[in-house]
Amino acid sequence: MKLGDLVKQNGNLVVFKGKKTPDTGKRTGIIVALHDGWMPEEVRVKNQGWATRVGRSVDVLWDNGHLSTGFAENALEVISESW
Repeated sequence: MKLGDLVKQNGNLVVFKGKKTPDTGKRTGIIVALHDGWMPEEVRVKNQGWATRVGRSVDVLWDNGHLSTGFAENALEVISESW
């Protein structure tokens, strides 16, 4: 994943149950920032499995104009790669 990639949520990290489950497949966005090393070292060492599963922190500008900061990289699916 890199800056400028077109992405959508994939729902792989969190599974929702019930009537008010968010629709994760229709909203698209563009990666505007990637943050390596965003998790403190002591947290990363204690929770290595979780840190690996979440991935890097990314900022996404969604198609509705909303900017999401600190979004988990592995909760996104790349639809189209940037040049």
